[in-house]
Amino acid sequence: MKLLQTSDLHLGISLMNIPMIGYQKKFCKSLLAAAETVDAVVIAGDVFDTSVASAEAVRCWSELVSGLCLEKKRPVIVCAGNHDGAARLSSCGDLLKASGLYIAGSFEDAFSPVVIGDTAFYVMPYFNPYAAAAFLGCKPSVGEVMRTAAKRILDQADKSKRNILVAHCFAAGGKASESDISARASESVGGADRVPLSVFDGFSYAALGHLHRAQTLISPAGTAVRYSGTPLPYSFSEAEQEKTFTIFDTETLEISEIPVPEEYRLRTIEDTYENILEIAGNDSSRQDLMRIIVTDRYGGDGVYMKLKELYPNLLRFYGKSLSGGEGNELEAREASELDIISLAKRYAEEKRGGAPDEDEMKWLSEAFSELERSV
Repeated sequence: MKLLQTSDLHLGISLMNIPMIGYQKKFCKSLLAAAETVDAVVIAGDVFDTSVASAEAVRCWSELVSGLCLEKKRPVIVCAGNHDGAARLSSCGDLLKASGLYIAGSFEDAFSPVVIGDTAFYVMPYFNPYAAAAFLGCKPSVGEVMRTAAKRILDQADKSKRNILVAHCFAAGGKASESDISARASESVGGADRVPLSVFDGFSYAALGHLHRAQTLISPAGTAVRYSGTPLPYSFSEAEQEKTFTIFDTETLEISEIPVPEEYRLRTIEDTYENILEIAGNDSSRQDLMRIIVTDRYGGDGVYMKLKELYPNLLRFYGKSLSGGEGNELEAREASELDIISLAKRYAEEKRGGAPDEDEMKWLSEAFSELERSV
C-alpha cells in the first residue's frame, strides 16, 4: 500500500499578525487531491497551532478529515503533537474510528496498533516523559521512554506485517528550522529530549512530525526515519525549501514526494535604502510576505513606514545597528503597536544613541498634541 505522510499543519497559525488560515484552506484542497493516489494518510502531529484552536481552524480540520474519510474513503492516522490539545483532538475516538479516522491522544494508545491491510501503525503522541515513565516503569527521559516503549511494541508486533511507528518527537541528527521553536529550545539545553536513532531499529518505517524541514534519517539497522516537514513555509528560513507530501510504499520501502503548490512566498531583500526603493519601483511581487534588511539606514529614520507603504506584507524589518554590528530587528507587529511618541523616542535613541530627556519628551508630547488638534 502507499501512504501519504504529512505533519505540523499548525492550523490557525499567524505570521506576525497575518493569519494563515486562508492559505491553509488551499493547502487542504491540495492534500485531498493528493490522497487520490494513495491508500492511507498519516498526519504526525501538530494539527493545530494552539491547544485551544480557533473556531475557524477547527472548521478547516473538520472539512479536511471529512473529505479524506467520508468522500475519498481514505483511512487517516493521526498522533497529537505538542501544540495540540490531545484530549480535545482525540475526543469521540470510537465514533471517529467508525469513519476511518484514528487519533492517538494518549501515550497508552501507542500499544494498540491500527491495522490496515499489510501494515500495523503504532501511533505515539507527544508525551510527558514523567507520566510515560511511570506507566512503563523506566527512567523519566524522552530517550529512555521511547526506547522502552519501542521494545514493548516490537515484542508484541506481528512480524508478518509492515510495522510503522508514527510519532511526534525530535530524532537525533534532525535539523530544526527557525519556526521549530520548541525544537530549538531543546537545542539550547543540550538536546536532552533527542531520541537516539537506534530506537527505530526493528520498525519498517518511522513517520515523524515535530521538525519543519523535510528530511530522512537512517537508524543503525537501516530503518528510514522520515520527517515530511510542514506543508507550508512558516519562517523565512524555510523560504527556499520545496514543500512536499511524503509518499511511502510499504511493499518496496521506497520514499518519494509530491510537491505542495506554493500558496504564498516568503522573500528577503537586503540592500541599501535607495537601492531597495529602486527595486520596489519595478517589483511585480510586492504582495509577497517580506523581510527587508536595510544596510545603510537606522530603523527609526522614517524608513520602515515608507517600505511598509511599498510592501504591505512587510513582516520583518532590520535597520543599521548603532554599534555597527548586526541590524536591529523591528517586526511589523511591534511597529504597528507603537504609538507616535514611542516611535519618536525610538527614532531619537537610534539617531543619537540615547533616550530623550524629560524636557524633550514633554516638548514631543506637546508638539504631537498640537498636530492632532490641527488635523
